[in-house]
Amino acid sequence: MPGHDQHRTTFGPIVVDLARVLLAAERGDADEAVRRHSTVVRREAWRRLPAEYRGAYLVDAARVYLQVGDLRGAARALVDADSVAPAEVRCRPLARTLIADVARAQPAPAGVARLATLVGLTR
Repeated sequence: MPGHDQHRTTFGPIVVDLARVLLAAERGDADEAVRRHSTVVRREAWRRLPAEYRGAYLVDAARVYLQVGDLRGAARALVDADSVAPAEVRCRPLARTLIADVARAQPAPAGVARLATLVGLTR
């Protein structure tokens, strides 16, 4: 089956596509990164990746959404990351920084205030 990880290495076309999203962001083309992201997370292969991999990627995607000024997109990515791999959000310094950045918006997007409290950024 095309795109199937028959050797269970967690490497295949989906991982290459995720890397392309992050590479577009690193090149400074956040709009392309957001477009690619929205396509790649709808694929079946995305759901078959390990939860930790998806969570870490979603934290990186939140950074891309912030680059384009989309607070709701960033919040959604962080909340989704927390739902699939809480440790990726609650323990990674980058995630904590992103949560703080998104939580500063008034009002904070849905779910981010809860995350800020969970990671100890607010009381």
